[in-house]
Amino acid sequence: MTLQQLKYAVTAAECGTISAAAEKLFISQPSLTTAIRELEAEMGVTIFSRTNRGVVVSREGEEFLGYARQLLSQAQLMQERFGGSSQGEKRFAVSSQHFNFTVRAFSQLVQGFAGQRYSFHFRETTTYEVLEDVSQLRSEIGVLALNEDNERYLRRLFGKLELEFTELIQVPAAVYIARTHPLAGRSRLTLEDLKPYPCITFEQGEHNGQFFFEGLSAVAAQAPKSICVRERATEYQLIRELHGFSPDVGVGSSPQVDSISIPLTPAQFHTIGYILRRDMAPSPMTLDYIEQLRQAAKV
Repeated sequence: MTLQQLKYAVTAAECGTISAAAEKLFISQPSLTTAIRELEAEMGVTIFSRTNRGVVVSREGEEFLGYARQLLSQAQLMQERFGGSSQGEKRFAVSSQHFNFTVRAFSQLVQGFAGQRYSFHFRETTTYEVLEDVSQLRSEIGVLALNEDNERYLRRLFGKLELEFTELIQVPAAVYIARTHPLAGRSRLTLEDLKPYPCITFEQGEHNGQFFFEGLSAVAAQAPKSICVRERATEYQLIRELHGFSPDVGVGSSPQVDSISIPLTPAQFHTIGYILRRDMAPSPMTLDYIEQLRQAAKV
């Protein structure tokens, strides 16, 4: 088994056909087919089922490719950390729920590399994908919030995925609304106050249950009007134009100057923290980002 064979198998799964994968990898279809079949024979696993429409990943193939992606990612991290690229390019990736302070911390980190070559990624994504990105080594660190609705479930999931959660800060649950909202003058709000207005939440894809909801799931569950969105820009516009509200964790989920955050009553709290893989020591860049997170969370 070689890293090249693993890369071939992963690429074939991503492309869906041998022909598309071969084109992407700049090799012939017969060579790619032979390499994958030799890998399957050596490992004693059927990764793909061949059909007229292409290749379909088998159940055991899904598990095998999960390990393959981890090995490829670890090999890439080793090369970057100990070998470096030929041009000394720095690489780093973060996955996060929708927080403004995580972006602010990332910006501070990047400013420290002025004049250097780098390829950084900031993935603002769903709760489950934050976990998956770190588990599969697509990101070195993930940032998310726990609360009374999801903490027990997510901590069990952390254990299953070999992830370690470290607390950064505890903040009160809140909602954010436009400064022109009829409730903007209130110092605190109840769920009853919010019922006439649409609740704007971030879509969580296949994992759209209460355990993956950003904010308190009770807020959305009790809202008779709800709208799911994918992008922050859409969220901002609907909050302004529809007098909507969005569950907020109280550390500036919205950087918009025309919106405000108002705490909920009775008071409830979120624990915001970061996740790392248990079996890997954080890189110097990860440690730097963690320090930037601590500073940004205080603002």
